[in-house]
Amino acid sequence: MNQYLPAIAAVIAGIFAIISACISWKLKDGTDKKINKENRIKEKYEEEKLLYSNTFQLFENTIGEVVERKGFTEAKAFSENNANIQLLAPRKVIDQYEEAASLLESWSILYEKANPKQMKVGEDTVTIIQSPDPTAQYKEPAKIEYEKLQKSLRQLVELMRSELKNNA
Repeated sequence: MNQYLPAIAAVIAGIFAIISACISWKLKDGTDKKINKENRIKEKYEEEKLLYSNTFQLFENTIGEVVERKGFTEAKAFSENNANIQLLAPRKVIDQYEEAASLLESWSILYEKANPKQMKVGEDTVTIIQSPDPTAQYKEPAKIEYEKLQKSLRQLVELMRSELKNNA
């Protein structure tokens, strides 16, 4: 029996070595999975944060273009943003975004009608003023539509903040 004792000890030590290696492997694998999951959550949060800040910036830039009467240069950016909102945002954010975009469109049309016509003369821009003012009938509707747009944008921002807070 004494002659088998070193062999038995070696087998037991080998079994413990294999078991400890398996336990270490399982613990490492669990840690790696947890780190990967946390990284995916953080990446998703950062992606949403960028999308939401770009969305708000896009609305603000477009409102500025309309007010300054520069024409609509954000079409491509809106197209890309629409796709990203549709893919990444929850339904309530999508719905509010669509409402705000619709109000932006209707307000911009009314705003353009509520302001005197402009035309380029060489390097200068000339505003054509008429009497009676043909734009007077659009001023109040444009103002009301702008207030609706601002309210809708505030609601959109609150929803986006809420989503970011929930996903943090």
